[in-house]
Amino acid sequence: MNINRSITPIQSELSLNGPRDSFIEDIHTNYNLIQKRFNKGNIQFSSCFVGRRTKTKVFILSVPSITKPELVHNIQNQLKAIDIDGIFDSSSLKPFLHANSLFPTIMMSERPDKCSMALLEGKIVILVDNSPYALILPSFFFDFFHTTDDYYQKAFYTTFIRLIRFLAFLTTLYLPAIYIAVTTRNYSLAPFSLLMILKAGRTFVPFPAYLEALFMILSFEILKESDIRMSSTSGSAVSILGGLILGDAAVAAGIVSPIMIIVIAISSIAGLIFTSIELGNALRSYKLLFLFLASLFGIVGVGYGTYILLVHLLSAKSFGYSYLLWDKNEWKDSIIKIPTKVFKRNSKLTSNEIRGRSL
Repeated sequence: MNINRSITPIQSELSLNGPRDSFIEDIHTNYNLIQKRFNKGNIQFSSCFVGRRTKTKVFILSVPSITKPELVHNIQNQLKAIDIDGIFDSSSLKPFLHANSLFPTIMMSERPDKCSMALLEGKIVILVDNSPYALILPSFFFDFFHTTDDYYQKAFYTTFIRLIRFLAFLTTLYLPAIYIAVTTRNYSLAPFSLLMILKAGRTFVPFPAYLEALFMILSFEILKESDIRMSSTSGSAVSILGGLILGDAAVAAGIVSPIMIIVIAISSIAGLIFTSIELGNALRSYKLLFLFLASLFGIVGVGYGTYILLVHLLSAKSFGYSYLLWDKNEWKDSIIKIPTKVFKRNSKLTSNEIRGRSL
């Protein structure tokens, strides 16, 4: 009896172009979805079982002529060292493989084409039985600004969209903190006419600006969580009720200012552009840190927060590689994508730099 569901369209990583097939809960089907994108024999895989009681099958995929053997051995040893009763999803492996960082060093994907692209970059893909998501590792900071659509579009359009994503990243982190700094301590940073508008909006608000911002951020997170956990029909109703009616009522009651709602709404919506849950959690944590420092020290506190963030990113490691992995071949495909006829891989991930060349 076949207890596996059929292959369905992509649910969480939607794209405008490209294939529509996605992984399912059967590890052999998922492996075949990747294998069919390669000629037979071009993918090397090793398997192991994780969990004393569940004995969950795990596949480790790599391309022999591209992926460094020491990276494969490192991942194999880490998986074999896991001592746990059982795992039921690929995300259960992440705490055992993840580096000690708020930012994600492992990417999850339900797209076979995205995993195939990662293999050609010299990365490793881990498939777990009973899980519709694969793990791509190592993953780095700029990887989370890329989507599969970027490689199905022209370079100019891809660059524009990536700049939008980077702007959304900065907006999520800095906008509430800068607003707090300007309206409470650093008045000279804003033009006088704009400052009067900002201050007038808070004239009858009884709470300090940082408490007002914190209240709005928590309210948005509650609405977001409710929308995710509830069914699609009732979830839409909750979003409309919370976003429109309650927000308008809060302004009318004088609990929050209209400008604060705009600031928090723009900041929160900008964070939704990233599909990675862990990246969203990291952005949320640093947004609150920036908000706290801005309420204490103003714009200088925002500078302190930026220093802490940069130290974190510069010191973070992803499976032995720097999290801000930068290579002479990578700058053409980071935030800005430059059109070229000779495509090269990251020399730190593989010794086979030129794409299309066999070793």
